[in-house]
Amino acid sequence: MNDLEREKKKGLNFFYLAKGALKRLIAGKKYHTPGFGLGSQLFSTMAKHIIEKLGPEEGEALIKQAVESFGRERGKRIAEVVQNKGKPLSLANWLIYTDISSKNFGAKPSLPDGDLEAKVGNCIFYNAAEKWGLGEYAKLYCKYADYAILDGYNPDVKLLLEQRQKTGKDHCLFRYIMKEENK
Repeated sequence: MNDLEREKKKGLNFFYLAKGALKRLIAGKKYHTPGFGLGSQLFSTMAKHIIEKLGPEEGEALIKQAVESFGRERGKRIAEVVQNKGKPLSLANWLIYTDISSKNFGAKPSLPDGDLEAKVGNCIFYNAAEKWGLGEYAKLYCKYADYAILDGYNPDVKLLLEQRQKTGKDHCLFRYIMKEENK
């Protein structure tokens, strides 16, 4: 008798569920979608439905408005944390107190001419949406979010973003500019 037949015939008991918990431990994180990835799949599914309902132009305009509102709010909340610690709204403090783990991006940093450049080739957000065939919709988040987050945090931080979707490269390139002469 397989597990489904057993459950239908005998129901559940703690011993049976404990065996399942042990199997879950053995499987580890193999079947998990990281939280940022689940958020991406939710966002991309919603974006798809919005665009199908409203059309590409009106749908993207609504998504842009929502993403920018969300991004600015994230930035403001990060700024509040930094300011509550009595620290300035520097890029270094944004990196320290940001609300998301850098593990979601696998960024490779460099420092050309005093700017921070982050090459992101393994983005959990984009990859998770792509697994569901929704990468086109995830791009809408990527197109607007980071600019809005920085605007909410400190509009003095300038971002230049080369998205993989526009460049055809296998990575996105984020360049954060604080040095006045580079702006």
